[in-house]
Amino acid sequence: MTTGTGPIVPRWEWRTFGTRFGRAEVVFESLEPEGVQESDELYFLSPGGANVKIRNDLVDVKVLEEVDADGLERWMPILKAEFPLTSATVRQIVDAMGIGDITLHRETFTLDELITDLAATVQLVQVHKRRVRYSVGGCTAEVSEVTVDGRPTRTIAIESEDAAAVVDAVREVGLGSYINTNYQKGLSWVVDGAPERYAIIDVGTNSVKFHVSEWRDGQWSTTLDRAELTRLGEGLAEEGSITPDAF
Repeated sequence: MTTGTGPIVPRWEWRTFGTRFGRAEVVFESLEPEGVQESDELYFLSPGGANVKIRNDLVDVKVLEEVDADGLERWMPILKAEFPLTSATVRQIVDAMGIGDITLHRETFTLDELITDLAATVQLVQVHKRRVRYSVGGCTAEVSEVTVDGRPTRTIAIESEDAAAVVDAVREVGLGSYINTNYQKGLSWVVDGAPERYAIIDVGTNSVKFHVSEWRDGQWSTTLDRAELTRLGEGLAEEGSITPDAF
């Protein structure tokens, strides 16, 4: 059955993953914790990107509803249900995960049956969390020690119904230069064991620059930064175009 205690209110969320968080470490150490919770959870990572997890024998599903100009994500809880699940409930889950083309052969599903039927289509990740909650600028904040399939990492999250308050709180604790991500992407990075890498090529009139960075511990880390003097613009003012000699 589906459980619920009141109207669902989506929140704007900001989150980053890493091992150390600079000034934010000092800020959170100075705050009084408002609660500590430990849990063991099973995440279903899927192409559709929905947040699907099992916690306390309940399946919990959230879908990304909106991303604002500051990169904040607003997630809508759409389902919280206990086992056994009906086929209609499982259909709702697989549709949210972007794998709705699979055929369901059961009328009800235990947890083991759900895992068996979806294991070939989604990535199952065991996660242990120790979450410490705080209040920052009217927002809920959470600093978590996380073990992902045996690999340790940490994550900080700040959320509120007020997007502007989240942005202010992120800056207040010293995380303004850290990039927002979500649990699904963060878990995938940890499991894959490889950071995301990006490259930029800047072709100018005098030089060509090549820059490669990786996203590590919540910040950009430069792996390569080169520049070559090419003088492609030599003679451009006189000829109005790049000359053959410049090549």
